[in-house]
Amino acid sequence: MGNRVKGRPKKKSIKAATHSGLSAQRKLSRFGKNRKKDHAGLDATFIGRAKVLKRLQISLKDFRRLCILKGVYPREPRGRAPRNKKGQVFYHIKDVKALAHEPLLEKFREFRAFMKKVRRSANRNEKDEARRKEPLAPKYTLYHLVRERYPRFTDALGDLDDALCLVCLFATLPSDGRIKAGITRKAQHLASAWGAYCATTSSITKSFISVKGVYFEAEIQNTPIRWVVPHNFTQYVPEGVDFRVMLTFFEFYETLLGFVLFKLYAGIGLRYPLPVAASKAANGSVDTNVTSATLHPTLGGKATSVLSANLSALQVALQQASKGNSAAEAVKYSLQDNEDFQAEVEKTASKASKKRQQQLAKSVDDALRGISQDDDEDENIDVGSDESMGDDEGEQVPIGAPLREALEAISDNNMSESSTNVDQDTLLADHIRQNPDAQKRNRLFHNLTFFLSREVPRGYLELIILSYGGKVVWEGQDSPISISDPSITHHIVDRPKL
Repeated sequence: MGNRVKGRPKKKSIKAATHSGLSAQRKLSRFGKNRKKDHAGLDATFIGRAKVLKRLQISLKDFRRLCILKGVYPREPRGRAPRNKKGQVFYHIKDVKALAHEPLLEKFREFRAFMKKVRRSANRNEKDEARRKEPLAPKYTLYHLVRERYPRFTDALGDLDDALCLVCLFATLPSDGRIKAGITRKAQHLASAWGAYCATTSSITKSFISVKGVYFEAEIQNTPIRWVVPHNFTQYVPEGVDFRVMLTFFEFYETLLGFVLFKLYAGIGLRYPLPVAASKAANGSVDTNVTSATLHPTLGGKATSVLSANLSALQVALQQASKGNSAAEAVKYSLQDNEDFQAEVEKTASKASKKRQQQLAKSVDDALRGISQDDDEDENIDVGSDESMGDDEGEQVPIGAPLREALEAISDNNMSESSTNVDQDTLLADHIRQNPDAQKRNRLFHNLTFFLSREVPRGYLELIILSYGGKVVWEGQDSPISISDPSITHHIVDRPKL
């Protein structure tokens, strides 16, 4: 029993406070163990931005870019703020761990080290050395981020609203300051490629004009997509806008739109990107499928707008030998009856199939020539015994066999070629036939031709008219129809009546 005396009360534990009335074990079971700082609770789940920068060892500028590209945003803790610090920016610990394992983080560090070398050479007045190092800058791609953030194609379509709005905005901004001419040109090509697809497939469902611009709504694979196109006026760039953040968003949206357009164009049997920006070959010859009407003036062409250049390139890609506007004719051609379509396919047979048919026809002629020779011999021979009849039948077998095989080969060849041509050329027709609303929209302006005057903004009007099955004419060398053509049914002008 030790020093304990019978009848005396047990002494309190030294570890427990004298006024608590609890032993050390009871206090531990009731209140728990004292935890270390920032190891549990809100303080460990939500981390401030300064602490995140210290953990990742990057600058604030690179951290903003990484969060935008990765899709990580600040989170507001539920209930009280960690350590009662209200008004601060907090990030979840899981997002910080995901950023720590991002391959782009290492690329940003390599680029920072590279820029130190360039600045060192520039400060030493070694400009030639600095220019030599410029092509050696580390490069990266964002393909893995698109696949990571959008595992399904419908997810990417649902997030196209902001992407299209930003791309259309950059397409109208002037090339000044941080906005280079190459960025504006990229935005114009992306916006025009999207408009060409919507016009070809009759996907635009709603549109209205407001002070901010022209709002559009398109339905693609049962997913509504809305975006706004600014008015084609001279844009005055305000000073308080941080274009570094907007350019980071544009960098990601450019890759996202490239993925989406490639998938959509492949659905109608076309290869993206279109040959709008095609260049000369190595031997100096120009591609025969690319004409001056399909190129923008910045590329040495005659197209008066990037949208018309993309529509002309889409016409070349669809290989429709029809006059008039490309998108309207392509959709109208795809909605024809099966009999007319098959007749057109038979007219445009390939050279390889014609050679095959000529070879088969030669084999048929040889077989028929052999039969005719046998008939002449049979007339000179007396028909007598059964043995002679048997010999004649035996001789006719090797002559009729190649004839039968040649005829069967011709029929099988025609069936297979027609089926393959129909499969390749009816992708657009099947795409439109699956949506009855698109068929109705395509027939709204059927057989109507609209002439757009010079003072009329041609961009969104051309897109709407083509999407609803009409044709567009304008003053220019790349106009599909002459101004004096009698097929023009409507004139759109914006000038006082004289």
